[in-house]
Amino acid sequence: MADYLPEDVIVRIMQRLPIKSLIRFTCVSKRWRFIILSDPEFAMSQFQIASHHQTLCHRLLICTVSISESFNSVDEFNSLDLDTPPPSPLGETSLVLRKVRCPLTQHPVTILCSCNGLILAALYDQENKMFIWNPSTQFFKKLPDPADLPSELLCFGFGYLLATDDYKVIANFKVSDDYYVDEVEEEKKGKEMHIFSSKANTWKRTEAPLDFDFDFEGTLSNEVLHWPDNFGIFAFDLAREEFRRMPLPIPGGEGEFRYVRAFGDCLCAFDFANLDTASSIDLWVMKKYGVADSWTKLFNLKVSDQPEKIPYCLPVSLPLK
Repeated sequence: MADYLPEDVIVRIMQRLPIKSLIRFTCVSKRWRFIILSDPEFAMSQFQIASHHQTLCHRLLICTVSISESFNSVDEFNSLDLDTPPPSPLGETSLVLRKVRCPLTQHPVTILCSCNGLILAALYDQENKMFIWNPSTQFFKKLPDPADLPSELLCFGFGYLLATDDYKVIANFKVSDDYYVDEVEEEKKGKEMHIFSSKANTWKRTEAPLDFDFDFEGTLSNEVLHWPDNFGIFAFDLAREEFRRMPLPIPGGEGEFRYVRAFGDCLCAFDFANLDTASSIDLWVMKKYGVADSWTKLFNLKVSDQPEKIPYCLPVSLPLK
């Protein structure tokens, strides 16, 4: 009998281990350290196995800013475990903040979005300097700088393609501080979007519709990123790398759809049109993705004792126990 295990067998075993054990095993050898901390295929396989066996941990990443001795602002990250037991009737709780080390300790960063436990982030004052980071394993990958781009990021998205095992980032950067200059540039060459592929490790450009004008994160569902306006949903297919329009539950601009969110495989839309008059928000669910007739009003949320005006309301999803 051989006195050693083949590497592929060792990797399969490590993919089923908890994060704490993996971090300890980074000290075994340089090879193990590379596999655990730097191999994106290992990270994805480990996530998929944990997801299949329902052993994923749900954590909230909290960023705070402190001032160093040299009077520079420094970001500090802490992790809050959301799967711990709820507080007891006496008010006691076991929720504990755990410090998370960020590889960029000397630079303030902006957390953009996440996918499969990976964080897409950028330098605070240079948003074209992006990186992908796993706070659990400390996997860190700096994205190559997009060529000839300004530093201000307008809208973005982050997703994963299972068929090609590829993470993709889509980003739109501001051309100029002058609104008129932006409009002229778009008329000349169209609105440019930039796509990064982790597999190819390169950026490339594509053209977005001229009326695509957003400054926030796209919602990922069914390997497609979504941005809503009152007349429909802009959808960017990560596999085909192209835009298309999807219908909203109420056509013709009659609703006020500020957000779409993904709950499982379903796309959800929130209609705020009746918030001021009837103090209510409608939640719609697309039960069959891509089928306009499958939009169903799930419930009407009555907002009681609300202030005179709600300037900002963001739906969030938490794991169900």
